[in-house]
This record gives sequence, structure tokens and C-alpha cells, in this order.
Amino acid sequence: MIKNYELSDKKKLIKSDEMKNFTYVINPTREEIGKVAKTFDFPFDYLGGILDDYENARFETDDNDNNLILLQYPAASNYNEVATFPYSLIWTKSESVILAMNHDIDNQAMFEREYDYKRYKHQLIFEVMSQMTHIYHDYLRDFRARRRKLEVGIKNSTKNDQIVDMIAIQASLIYFEDALDNNRDVLKNFIDYLRAEDEDGFADRIYDVFVETDQAYTETRIQLKLLENLRDLFSNIVSNNLNIVMKIMTSATFVLGIPAMIFGFYGINVPIAGQTDVWMMWVILGSTLIISGLVVWFLRKRDLM
Repeated sequence: MIKNYELSDKKKLIKSDEMKNFTYVINPTREEIGKVAKTFDFPFDYLGGILDDYENARFETDDNDNNLILLQYPAASNYNEVATFPYSLIWTKSESVILAMNHDIDNQAMFEREYDYKRYKHQLIFEVMSQMTHIYHDYLRDFRARRRKLEVGIKNSTKNDQIVDMIAIQASLIYFEDALDNNRDVLKNFIDYLRAEDEDGFADRIYDVFVETDQAYTETRIQLKLLENLRDLFSNIVSNNLNIVMKIMTSATFVLGIPAMIFGFYGINVPIAGQTDVWMMWVILGSTLIISGLVVWFLRKRDLM
């Protein structure tokens, strides 16, 4: 899908029938990519890169003074995971900006702000890149909350739900770590390019994006370490809980075996002393309770029950 926008008299982006100031390409077909690439005269793979979910981040400039910065952003995937996907951000020799990606995002802020006519290209690029970086922080905040919830409910758990959730979070963080590391490298190259082109003011804005990306990268690595420790702790707790359950069941089986043995002994078909006395049943019950009680006391004293 191709959505076209232009700057209005109120300095805001409004819908347009033509490809002018801003072109927003969502989940495009190869035909749509070819149409946009032909209109602005840049290579097909500038936009075609987003068709490969594993496309590496990069920065390129062609002979027609069209520029591409391809970075990775997070989006919900399968199995409750959050994976990373490429998005292309292109600014052309005709001062147009093209954003192409496979997942629609909350871009309300991008269309609510006002743009300067002379600097809208830089402002729009910064707005897009800043918003994409904030998505990482939003997901990392959610991962923090999920991890803390796991920490609270982990002590008495013997179920697999927590492990499944931890695996999903850990897989997402691994995606984040690789994507953010690649984004940092590309942003460094982009900043160097801008400074070489005497775009120091714009380079300073992109440096702010780099700082946010670096912070997200650092937090991702910290959360990965904490999650690895939590998984080890969870495994130990689950094993300990299972050992406790097995110990209680073994002890209970042993204690319950005592009255079964006594009653079984007095149930054999041979003459036994006292078997004709009416009070013998109460002697057997009392003896059984006393012996069982002593065994339970001994097991608890030795921490065997």
C-alpha cells in the first residue's frame, strides 16, 4: 500500500494524490516498490530490502544523490515473541522522503507536528528514526514488567507457563541485541557522513537517536543477563519444589504403611494372642496411632518430612 502526503499551508502533512513531500509504503508488493523506485529514480533494492526480514542494516548513497538508511525496528511476532524487521528510510534529490516497512505503526505524532518548509526533510527523518527507537524502549519496559511478574510468582511454581514466557522474552531480547548493535553501527556511519557534508545541526539530532539506541542496547544486554539468572533460579526452585513434594509423598507412604502392616498382621488366618478380646481393636488402633505419631515426629525432626 502506498500513501502520499504533502505539506499543507499549516505546515502539517496531509494526504495527496501525488508522490510529493512524503511517501509512506506499508507492506508493499514488488510492483508497488518498482513504481516508487521508478518515480524517484533510485535502485529497487532501496525499498526491496524490506521484503527480506533478515536484511542487514546499512547506509547508502547512489549516483543520483538519493540516500538510503535501512534500520531494524521491533514488532510482535509468533509465539508471544517480539522480532525485528527492516525499514527503509529514503530521501531523494527532489527533497522527498520515503518510508517503507512491513508493519504499520502508531505514527500519530509524525502527522500532528508542524514542519519547517526548508528543513522538513531533516525533521521528518529525525521524527521517524526517533519514533522507531522509542518502540524499542516501549517493548523493553514491557519486558521489565513481565520479568518482575515472573520473579514474584516463581517461588512456588512447578508449571511450565513461566518457562514458556521466559523463553519468549529471551528470544525477543536476542533479536533486540543484534538489531540494536547493527543500528548503532549504521547510525555512526550516518553521523560521520552528515558531518562530512557540513550537516552538523542535523548530525546532532541524529546523535540523539544514537544515544537512545545505545541506551536501549545497554538495557537489552542487562535484561538478558537478569533473565539468564532468573532462568537458572527458576530451574533450581522447580527442582527443589519437586524434591520437597517427592520427599513428602515418600514420607507419607512410609507412615501410611505402618497401620497397613499392623492391620495386615492381625488379619492373617492363624491364632494370635488377644484376638478374641473385644477391646483388642482399640489396642491395635491406639498402638498404630502412637507408632505412626512417633515416626512422623522422628521424620520431621530429621527434616525428612
